Amino acid sequence: MRLPPTFRPLADRAVMIVWSGLCTSTIGEDLFRVASVWLAVEVAGNMAGLVTGVQYVAMLVAGLFGGVLFDRWRPVRAMLVSRWWSAAFCLLPVVGFYISGLSITLLIVASVGLASLRMVFSPALQSTIPTLVRDRDGQQAINGLFDATYRIARLIGPMVAAFLHLFMPVIHFLTVTALGFLVSGVAIRSAQTRLEGGLADPVRMKPGLKGAWEAVTAGFRLMLSEPVTGATLLINAIMNGPWMVALSLAIALIVTEYKPTFLGFGDLAAYALVMGAYGVGDVTGNIFASSVRFRNPLSTMFLGYVAMGTGFSFLALSVWLLPPNVLLPAMMLGGLCAGLGGPFFFVPMITRMQTVFHGHDIARVFRFRLVIMAGAMLAASIVATWFFEMMGAVATQLACGVSILAVGVVGFFWCRRYEREQRRGGADPL
Repeated sequence: MRLPPTFRPLADRAVMIVWSGLCTSTIGEDLFRVASVWLAVEVAGNMAGLVTGVQYVAMLVAGLFGGVLFDRWRPVRAMLVSRWWSAAFCLLPVVGFYISGLSITLLIVASVGLASLRMVFSPALQSTIPTLVRDRDGQQAINGLFDATYRIARLIGPMVAAFLHLFMPVIHFLTVTALGFLVSGVAIRSAQTRLEGGLADPVRMKPGLKGAWEAVTAGFRLMLSEPVTGATLLINAIMNGPWMVALSLAIALIVTEYKPTFLGFGDLAAYALVMGAYGVGDVTGNIFASSVRFRNPLSTMFLGYVAMGTGFSFLALSVWLLPPNVLLPAMMLGGLCAGLGGPFFFVPMITRMQTVFHGHDIARVFRFRLVIMAGAMLAASIVATWFFEMMGAVATQLACGVSILAVGVVGFFWCRRYEREQRRGGADPL
């Protein structure tokens, strides 16, 4: 039996090692996300949006100014340093818990640390992918595979959280996350020779403020040089704002307020089941999106947002329209539909980015995308706090779903016309 194209790169031992480490760390990160959101909601209620929003300030700062330092490093070194320090930040609230009790301050510090280090790790990882696979079809498959690590984490992470919650305090989800980072670091170290193969030397920057300014603006200038790629990256980064509010904050508040139950599952387990259903859709969509070369890739990408917005909107409407005994299954169905849409935008977008840009430019462009994404998430988390107070969690969830759906519909029709015009002119839009 042949594996789906997404998983065929696993026949390569180096890819298998790196992917296994990524799976371990990303599942741990999802445990951290579940635990930090749940603890923040328990302690701060509707103010959880402000508590989680602080990490996006760190992502903005690290993304804007991190290139001054990180572009001077080889990617593998950047990835290893980020893994070791991430483990240390995860353990900080655990140590504080046993010394002085649960502290929101320590949770914020840990979240800020992890968010900043993510701006180091993710761009470095993107720049190493073309060294593992050279041809475009192979790159699409390995992009799907590595993207699947995060989507599998959304599937397995909440289920692991529901299981661990039976016999482990939520605070020790952070301990498990730290172990995942350590395992990921060991895996990267094992495949170091292969990850560094073919990469250019670190960027040589001009001295002083001029060199620093060039490092800060490099990603922006590169995006302007490729308008179509830059536009898709920008749209994806901005839409992470409503996506984050709908998935990470609103669902947790809906579960705590309406307390849906089904077959004995409730409380944190109910929240984990909805997130797990989103993960099922995420992984399913990833396998399909990374296995097929779409005839109209740009417009098909926006169909992903149509599915995502529809799912989030259905989840919100089900709270108002359906009886309590079927509420949790309906929320899971909405999460499943929403999860299907994400990979249809992300996988083709990343493959295009790695084809248009090369070497360290990939890391620079991807880092700038993360900066815009962090800004969108920061703004969304602040606005969401006000919306939670004024409208409630369900109406906020619906607003996020409708906004994503609208972008998907408008983007689909615009890109479909663009692709037709390109085809009449005999040009390939990609």
